[in-house]
Amino acid sequence: MVTIRKLTLTVAAASAATLAVAMLSTTPALASSEHHHGHNVIRAELVGSMPAPASPTIAKIQPGGAPWVNGPSSVRVRDNGRIDVHIRGLVIPPPVGTGVNPVLSAVATLVCGDMVDATGRGSTQPFALSTAGDGSTRDHILVPKHCHDAVVLIQPAGNRAVYIASTVDEEDDD
Repeated sequence: MVTIRKLTLTVAAASAATLAVAMLSTTPALASSEHHHGHNVIRAELVGSMPAPASPTIAKIQPGGAPWVNGPSSVRVRDNGRIDVHIRGLVIPPPVGTGVNPVLSAVATLVCGDMVDATGRGSTQPFALSTAGDGSTRDHILVPKHCHDAVVLIQPAGNRAVYIASTVDEEDDD
């Protein structure tokens, strides 16, 4: 009986150890799937727009009528719809402007294959821009299942017919 009891305890201990090892090795996989933030649809720097024809028309949206410049600014859109926008120093410089941002709020709009979502769900809610041209937002937007040639436009919230910054660099369009 002593031998059977030792064997039972040994089997029980081995089973517990195997279970513990299995749980520890699968926990990171379970944790990573619970915290999945989506794959990047686009992750890019933003560039201030220039009046046409220097900046292109994108999805039938014209560049703003003044030259816009900005400091380090970026956008990231993930396939689960999360969008992060960080804008620094987006202003109209002298001599055309005063070096101050005249747009109080903006939206970020995802363009896929030169098309914009007609329902408006492909854009963020309006977010504030300071007179220094600084602003940021984290929002969720509609991202199509297949988004080819993704571009993000920064548009004045009050005038969605134009954009003042984008992920398209004019030098890349040649």
